[in-house]
Amino acid sequence: MDSEDFPTLTESSEPGTSKSVMRKEFITPKLVVSLDGCQLSMRDSVFILEATIDALGCSIDEFPTSKSSIQRIRTEKRKERAENIKIDFQNKVPDVVTLHADGKLLPALSARKWKEERLPIVIPYELKEQLIAVPRLDNSTGKEQARAFWKAISDWNFEDKVQILCCDIKTSNIGRFNGACALFEQTFYREMLFFACRHHVYELVLKAVFEVKIKQVTTSPDIPFFKKLKDN
Repeated sequence: MDSEDFPTLTESSEPGTSKSVMRKEFITPKLVVSLDGCQLSMRDSVFILEATIDALGCSIDEFPTSKSSIQRIRTEKRKERAENIKIDFQNKVPDVVTLHADGKLLPALSARKWKEERLPIVIPYELKEQLIAVPRLDNSTGKEQARAFWKAISDWNFEDKVQILCCDIKTSNIGRFNGACALFEQTFYREMLFFACRHHVYELVLKAVFEVKIKQVTTSPDIPFFKKLKDN
């Protein structure tokens, strides 16, 4: 077990006074991961942690259990974990890496009922995948995506290692002049290798087969040929 998994003593001031007290900082990185994984709010986290401390027969006054303290500690632990993941990945990543990206409509962080365009960016290595960024896009244009690519790569210091880009085959990605791939290549001032996502390649193959074998091509979901197979 790592030393960071054990509680530590920290000095803090009591609210409204200049008196310093020693409190046990018991929120470890593993505990933060558990709270985040269960999607517990700060308020819910305080309730659960205080109940746990009381159940163990300890004094709540000995631990930083205020909402602001919990939020501060969770934020610090997240930053530490993110930085450790980045450093560890930078030490393992090969000299040539492939950048995978595919835009998705995801629930907005500010309002769950709304959706926003996000661009997950992944780099595979050693049969694993590392998510390096999920930036929010103001729009789905190639320029906006290329800017997101560059920012993520610069943040991880992979400017000289990214040689291959894998994405789907929509116009905003593979457009000759304004596609993200073309703009990305211009940003690096060098040629890059582009891989079309295999799922979208298969779609083109199937599309060609259907256009040849099924004369009636339609965008309607009620295709007579499929309906006939379903009924029989």
